[in-house]
Amino acid sequence: MAVPVLVLVLLPALLTGLFLRPGAVASVPPACYKYGVPGCPRDYNPVCGTDGKTYSNECVLCLSNSENKKYVQIFKMGRC
Repeated sequence: MAVPVLVLVLLPALLTGLFLRPGAVASVPPACYKYGVPGCPRDYNPVCGTDGKTYSNECVLCLSNSENKKYVQIFKMGRC
């Protein structure tokens, strides 16, 4: 009887921590193939990366990945 109560008490805490941590839930790979030129457009369309940083647009995230040899994905559209 104590085990189900413990699960009911701990489960919400575990799920809350999981959803508040960027990269812990499903993410979307950036569509870097769209940006063939060396520079990025200056439009402000922020994306939140799985590294917890806000990028001014998807292209800037792609450029950062290329320059830093990383593979940060899009955690969500908008600011982190």
